[in-house]
Amino acid sequence: MPGSPLSRFAVPQDIAAAIEPVSPEAQIALLERRLARAEAARAAAEHLLEQKSRVLAAANNELTARQDSLSTSLERRTRQLLDAQRVAGFGTMLWDIKRQQLELSPQVQVMIGLEPGSSVKTYRTLVRRLLHEDRRRMLDWMHGELLARLDREHCTRYDGQPCQGSPGPCEEAMREYRIEVRCPGGDGINEGEGVRSLCVMAQFQVDSQCKPAMIFVTVQDITRQVRADNEAAALRTRELQRLEDLERLNEALLVAREQADLANDAKSRFLAMMSHDIRTPLNGVIGMLDLFDESTLTAEQRRTLALVRSSGDQLRVLLNDIIDLARAEAGKLALNPGPTNLVEVLTDGTDFWRHLAHEKSLSLDIVLAADTPTWVEADSVRLRQLIDNMLSNAIKYTSEGGVMVKTRVLPNGWLRTEVIDTGIGIPAHRRAELFIEFNQLNLLGSEPGGAGLGLAICQRIIEVMGGRIGVDDAAHGSCFWFEIPVTRIPVPKRVANPAVRSFAGSGGRAPRVLVAEDLATNRIVVEGCLRKLGCEVRVVADGQQALDAVVSGEPFDLVLMDMAMPVMDGPEATRRIRALPGAMADLPIVALTAFTRPEELEPMMAAGANDSVAKPIVIDDLYRAMSRALAIPAANGIAH
Repeated sequence: MPGSPLSRFAVPQDIAAAIEPVSPEAQIALLERRLARAEAARAAAEHLLEQKSRVLAAANNELTARQDSLSTSLERRTRQLLDAQRVAGFGTMLWDIKRQQLELSPQVQVMIGLEPGSSVKTYRTLVRRLLHEDRRRMLDWMHGELLARLDREHCTRYDGQPCQGSPGPCEEAMREYRIEVRCPGGDGINEGEGVRSLCVMAQFQVDSQCKPAMIFVTVQDITRQVRADNEAAALRTRELQRLEDLERLNEALLVAREQADLANDAKSRFLAMMSHDIRTPLNGVIGMLDLFDESTLTAEQRRTLALVRSSGDQLRVLLNDIIDLARAEAGKLALNPGPTNLVEVLTDGTDFWRHLAHEKSLSLDIVLAADTPTWVEADSVRLRQLIDNMLSNAIKYTSEGGVMVKTRVLPNGWLRTEVIDTGIGIPAHRRAELFIEFNQLNLLGSEPGGAGLGLAICQRIIEVMGGRIGVDDAAHGSCFWFEIPVTRIPVPKRVANPAVRSFAGSGGRAPRVLVAEDLATNRIVVEGCLRKLGCEVRVVADGQQALDAVVSGEPFDLVLMDMAMPVMDGPEATRRIRALPGAMADLPIVALTAFTRPEELEPMMAAGANDSVAKPIVIDDLYRAMSRALAIPAANGIAH
């Protein structure tokens, strides 16, 4: 109806006329087609659903496998961590602050003596496992350090700014709290140990609002380290104690050394004074013997005189040995090398002992190799001392046959000197005893006697010379030998003729000699020796008289000056003479002294003496010293 409200929905007449009615068959076909499409869609959906189910199943399987793998890996890593903790002595604890739960690793349980897997509810259980003396300290640490931090309202970063709501590291989260405690030993890595030391290190884990959420605790077994530290501390204490003991010992040794040095000095002074006091009368004995005119004596008197002279000479050698032994013990045995006529020293040394060998009906020969140098740089006094001691020893222990001195130069340039005797011989196992002070072998067939010093002094001298000394078997006795380094030198320009033993008739006038000596006996001896040498002599009693005689202008060619004299001693008189004007200051001065050590002669030599002669005076030694002094260019021109 055109006027009805539904008229607007009415189909136009032209369209309605165009629509043909649909038959049921067509409708059925249409429905079948729609049904077919829906079935296809359903099949496609089922296929898609099946595909997705398979994908989900595969994903689920993969996730399950990965979960198993991760679980296995986590379990393995957990075991490795536990093993590492066990090996390293570490364990961990986790304290969940919000849930109030405490988790302990098995290693921590082992450390504190609990069974692995034991349930620990609170930290007080842990505290009770500690030693009694450490419990209060542990509680104070936990309440004063850890739990007190839970009440803090604000937290700051390392830059000092509030960290709540701000990015950056939290000071509370980064700070570590530490304490060391002890507990009884258990079945842990230090089984059997009585006390275990633990280092507990705690660190907070905070939430996003910088509020403490958990406390992560690491526990380390430091028993070995503590024991090592304790042992090190004990060792340091012992070392410090030992150092203190050593310091005290060193101080005691220094005191003992000072006392020993004082004793050595006292002994040296005593020996020096005794030597001086013994040499002074010995000089009179030996000197008087040398003054005898043997041409007026009978054979028996000459034999007696030779025996007395031999005894005096042996006493002089013994005295020198005693003094040198004291020097050696004090480390003061020194050499005084200089131009030395080696042939003369060896020959004179042999000749010196010839009369003693003759008294025992022994031969005494010397054989010098063709390459033996005449002049060498050596200490002539020590070299002569070696010869004297070796010959004295050989003659003393030889009852028949003879003694021979042989020298030769070794390929290395050293001089080898041998003293070969036909005596009793020395067993090989006792040869080392020969060089021990005051030791005598007392072998069958030997004559007792002597002080047992000669060979010991020889060894000390050889050591200072840097040489060697020893004893070997000889064909019919023993061969004592020494080897020393020597330096060949040319013949000195001014050398007195060793064949001349008198200044008389030497091509010039007789030397005029001033003698300053306080002892009358020595004055007689020196004057007699000088007159035998063809000298004119004036004798005075002290250094002041000697100085006055020189100042008076009386012509002297040489002064023999004793060192120890009253009024004015030798060194002072020598200094004053050297201070005189003109030629008087150049007057040759030879020291006469019973002091033989270089340090004892030093004052005299420093004062200006040209040479020295030791008492007891040997006329040959006096002649040589005077010859050297008179050969000085500043002398009076006497030619020799």
